[in-house]
This record gives sequence, C-alpha cells and structure tokens, in this order.
Amino acid sequence: MTYFARLLALMLAVLMCVSAIACGKESEKHTTDSTTAAPGTEASVPTAETTAAATTKYPDDLPEDLSYAGKTVTFLYREEIAGEFWSDGLTGDVSGDAIFEAISEVEERFGLDIQTVLRKGHTTDVRDEYANHIENQVLSGDCAYDWIDMLVGAAPRRTTTGSFLNLLNLENLDLSKPWYIPNIEETVSISDRLYFLAGDASLGYLKTAFCIYYNKDLGDQYGVENLNDVVKSGKWTVEKVMQLATQTCADLNSDGKYDLEDQLGYVRHDNNHPRGFIASTGMQLFVKAEDGTHEFVFGSDRDHSVCTALFKLQKETVGAYHTNTSNASQSTIHIYNQMSTLFCSDRIFMITAEMGDVIDCGYHGMESTYGILPFPKYDEAQESYYTSSRNTHNAFMMPITCKDPEMAAAVMEALSAVKYQKVLPAFYEVVLKTKYAADTETAEIIDIIHDTMILDFGYTYSTAVGKPVEDVYSKVLENVNSFASLIKANSVMIEKKYQAYVNSIQTKCPE
Repeated sequence: MTYFARLLALMLAVLMCVSAIACGKESEKHTTDSTTAAPGTEASVPTAETTAAATTKYPDDLPEDLSYAGKTVTFLYREEIAGEFWSDGLTGDVSGDAIFEAISEVEERFGLDIQTVLRKGHTTDVRDEYANHIENQVLSGDCAYDWIDMLVGAAPRRTTTGSFLNLLNLENLDLSKPWYIPNIEETVSISDRLYFLAGDASLGYLKTAFCIYYNKDLGDQYGVENLNDVVKSGKWTVEKVMQLATQTCADLNSDGKYDLEDQLGYVRHDNNHPRGFIASTGMQLFVKAEDGTHEFVFGSDRDHSVCTALFKLQKETVGAYHTNTSNASQSTIHIYNQMSTLFCSDRIFMITAEMGDVIDCGYHGMESTYGILPFPKYDEAQESYYTSSRNTHNAFMMPITCKDPEMAAAVMEALSAVKYQKVLPAFYEVVLKTKYAADTETAEIIDIIHDTMILDFGYTYSTAVGKPVEDVYSKVLENVNSFASLIKANSVMIEKKYQAYVNSIQTKCPE
C-alpha cells in the first residue's frame, strides 16, 4: 500500500473514532478533514501512526503556532493553466473547489493572504516575454513575487541569471515529504544547489504525467487480460505493449498496412511522448558524481537494447501507429485531435497520453470504459516503474528579492501538504469518473503513477546542457542504426556545454 493510500486510510480511521466519541460528549477536533479512504483499506485498531495522526492538526511538520498575521505571499503563475494551482472561489468544479478550500485553509492557519498574479506565459509565443518580465522584476530590486511558476524545462536555463535562491537552504521546506516529486533533491540538484521544485502545490506535473489510456471494452472484445493485474505483477513492459498492439488491431480496409483507416492497437499521440520512456525504462543520460556534478553516460549496451525495443514499437510493430504531431503545433493540431476522436470512437486500443488528457482530449466523455496505465518498464527484471512528466509542467522558483524566504517556504510546505491531502483525491475522482475509493483497481494504478514520479536530470536539463534528448535520444528512436554515431558526434559537445553550465551556476548563482 502506498504512503498516500495509508495516509488517507489513517485519516478515515481517526475520523470514525472522533465521530463515535462526539455522540457521547463534545470533543476538540484534532484531525484533518478527509472524505474518502484509499482503495482496499479499512479501519483498524489504533497504532502509533494513528495516534500521531490524531494529535497533529496539520499534515506537515511546521510549528503549529507559526503565524504571519497580516502579511501576504504572492505567486506569479501562467494564466493559461492557472486552474491547476489557483481558484478564487467555489464554482462546483470538484478539483477547483478543493484547490480553493486548500488555499483558504493555509491562509487561515497562518493569518496571511495568498495572492496569485496571472500572466500569459505558457504558449511558445509568450514564454520569453514571461521569463523576461520576471528577470526585469528582479533586476529592479522590487520584485512583487515570492514564488514564480516556470516551465520545468525552462527553469534550468533561467537559473543561470542568478535571480533565484537555493531552496536547499530553507528550513521550512522538507523535500523528503510525499507532496514533492520523490528524490527531487538527489535527481535535479547540482553541487548541493536546487533552484526549483515541483510537487502537489500544483496539479501541473500530474496533469502532464506520461501515461497510456486504453479502451477496456475493446480489450474485452480481443480477450485482453486484466491489465491492472499485469501492472501490479511487474509484467507491464515494452514487449507487452508490442504484443497487445498486435493482438488488438484489425486491417479494416484490407490494404496490408495500418493507418488511420484501420483498427489500431497502439498510437503514439504526440511526438513529445516518447521522452517519457527515458525514465520509465530506467535509462540515464547522466549519472551524478560524489561532488554533485554529472557525467554524460548514455550509450551503454542496455541503452542500445532499450532504444532498439522502442524503435521496434514505433516502426515495426503490427498494429502500432506513430504520428509526428503535437498539441503544441498549430500545423498538426488537427491530426492530434483526430487521434483523440478515434480513441473515443473505439478505434484505438492504447494511446500514449498525459494524465490531463482525460479532460483535454475528451476521454472523460467517451461511452466505452477507459483505463489508465503507467508508461512501461523495459523488462520484468527492471526493479520499479518510473513515471516522468512532459517538460511543460510547473516548477516553482523563489526570486532573490523575496522579502521573507522562510515565510514563503512555510506557505509552500503547508500548501503542498494540504493539496496532497485534499486536491489529489478530488482530481483523481475526475480521472476515474467516480469517487476515488469506489474504483479500487484504477485507483491503485494512479497511486503507482503518483508514487513513482521522477524528475529525470537529462530530460529536465536537456535544453540547458546541449540538447541530448533532442539531438541524440529522439533521433535514435527514428533510426536506431544511428545509435553509436549520434553519441560519438554529440558527446564531447554535450560534456562541454554541461561544464559551461555548471561553471555559470557556481559563479553567478547564490550558494
């Protein structure tokens, strides 16, 4: 059982006890609010864990008497996707109302105001203006923001301006907590410095988490076994995806090939989605040295085997179809939308996705029953599943002009904790189309996706250190025979750019 599932179960058990006591006498409320238990859990005899839960008012470890009466903490957030973080009132939207209530709870706890300034900055045409606005604010010495939202893929490049604080110095942040992406300090820090974070303060990383949606009704027609059991048994692999793609396809027009006129077993929906396989298959473009710096190591025999398998999935698997489209490209968006329609119309069994596609692509409204799967492991010998998110998701950075860094850190910690506790179940209910606890099997898969999240260094830092993902990995997947030559042609340049990046961090940025 995951930490998240245990937490929800413990809170439910405590609430049941408190409710029973309240029938006989009035008692002080010591538990946090929770409405659902995690799937497969039930109330039990109180333990040390339940006792701790019953005596702690807040889920985090911040001092309970912490107060910032009358002060304000201000966030800057990209306007186009602000709903993943901010809500200014109750509207009846399940996730939005949970976000509003979480923000209000933190405001009441600390006696302060949380304000969010919205500014266009998500689409490619306004990203530079958004980032330049932040830089100009900092240079003016009178920055209005305590936290700023940045595309995680852009955060490393913007770090080199020296405009942001090292978050590892903040006592009120505990990055080991489950409301931050696991192991974030280890995976994306450099030389004991970390200038951005991501976690449950925003739904951004979860909405862009790479996953695979599949049509359960089609699976039943083609005799597909219970894929939730396949995942839980550790047998959800690249090879299994290839096998299912062939098992569930049909050449409807009998022309000997598989395209948009046929029944497809597997579709690569967006040309960004193959990047999710870097983490999911356990590949590493860089490894971390003892001094906190990194070495470019992509090119092992295992890397070659993984890339060969992914090449076969894209190019040689019967029933698989890959598009060169993206929802970020206006020139191909019509094909991207066509893929969504085909999936909703029972013409595609599996489609690569981001978790938020359940709404954005209309899967939530399809008549057939859909399921969700993590990106696969390479093989059964791989120890764990690993999930990454598209590099457009949220990261938070703290400007060096932040007036009270520890206050801002406390707000981030408290907000992340309460959203982990309240907003995640609400969002999951949107994905599941039912109460989180009511769909036990799918809820367990979502737990796996959430709890195996990772920020992969090579993908996150790619545009800052020589583009190894774009210029090596992605090109290999188009022509696996170029594996050795691409690595040889790019490795020296990548290493030089990485070293220049580290030098810039060490000379320009706060320790």
